[in-house]
Amino acid sequence: MVTGDSEHGSPTDGRRPPPRPRIHVDPLREPVPDTPPRSVGPAVAAVAVGVLVLLAAAAAVALDLTDVRERLQAVVLADAPDTSVADAADTVTVTLTVAGAVAAVVVLLGALGAVQLRGRRSSARSVLVTTAVLAAAGSAAFVVATDDAVAWPWVHLPAVGVALLVIGAALAFTPAIGRWLRAGERRRTS
Repeated sequence: MVTGDSEHGSPTDGRRPPPRPRIHVDPLREPVPDTPPRSVGPAVAAVAVGVLVLLAAAAAVALDLTDVRERLQAVVLADAPDTSVADAADTVTVTLTVAGAVAAVVVLLGALGAVQLRGRRSSARSVLVTTAVLAAAGSAAFVVATDDAVAWPWVHLPAVGVALLVIGAALAFTPAIGRWLRAGERRRTS
């Protein structure tokens, strides 16, 4: 009785197949670990402290709001003596409302950017840059508009917050964070 094809050495004739060759594939690039790079912590900390500094400046202005309004109104009337008191009051209201709105947006965007960076989202970099630019523009406008009306340390405190936000955004662009974020995005999309 013949089992299998004896010419071709089929497995049924009692011979075993040859052993499989060992294959080793090296990755094209070094794998990126899931642990965040060391620079993520300082970046998130700089953004968080920058946001807290902006909140402290906003709280200081809010606690002294009546006096700030009066001083700003006096500055507006001194700069433009032919302006009515009502128009000066409206100018002060618009100035403080815009400053408060910009501060609120910067605080929310800064917090979002820090959370996204910690959560390994590449969009964090864009959010942090947008936050830093908006904070810088808002801080410059705030100093120009309120320099004569807001007490000395509080008028310049937003600039300190901006510096910290810029540092946090800059740290988010280190090569190690960039590789880590890209690897995280690739893992999410694959």
